[in-house]
Amino acid sequence: MHFHTPDWELALFAWMNQDMQNGLFDAVMPLFSNEAVLWVLCIALAAMGLWSRRVTLAVVVGMALCIAVSDLTCYQIKEIAGRVRPHHRLPGTRYQDSGVWKARPADFTTDKRSGSSFPSSHASNAAAATLFLYAGWRRKALWLVPLAIGFSRVYVGKHFPTDVLAGWAVGLAVGGIVLVVYPSLCDRIRSRWMRYRLRK
Repeated sequence: MHFHTPDWELALFAWMNQDMQNGLFDAVMPLFSNEAVLWVLCIALAAMGLWSRRVTLAVVVGMALCIAVSDLTCYQIKEIAGRVRPHHRLPGTRYQDSGVWKARPADFTTDKRSGSSFPSSHASNAAAATLFLYAGWRRKALWLVPLAIGFSRVYVGKHFPTDVLAGWAVGLAVGGIVLVVYPSLCDRIRSRWMRYRLRK
């Protein structure tokens, strides 16, 4: 699929990626885009939630299922879309290389013909997990997480704004489907487990 990036999106990307540059964002935004950091945070929050009994194991498993389905869905779409990431495509794009901020020179050209920019898996996974958690724990502040992650993906030069918007849409769709299917799935697993225990 060939992507035509309109002028308004290029202007919005430049504003978020370059014009909003500051020392605080340079330090914080890469953390919201780092998968290792996000996984450690998720595990820590899940452990704290289970320990304090604010969330149940079923909720943690449901969130993990949301992330897995969301990530797989985005992977399939990316294979079809093949949109090149902005830091591989646009002159002036700011990005991190081995922890160091760099910018593509004005005469930058690329021979990259396909990539994995559309949609943003980070944005999708965060939206799916947040929707699932929000259904049982009504805290509006939870939505700051997918918003921050989505913004960070543009700020670090990995995604265009529409990549993030599409990611959020995919994540909300996946989260909504899991919310509908998950209770009956849990009941079926519980029923089979009980039958297995009775046979023993």
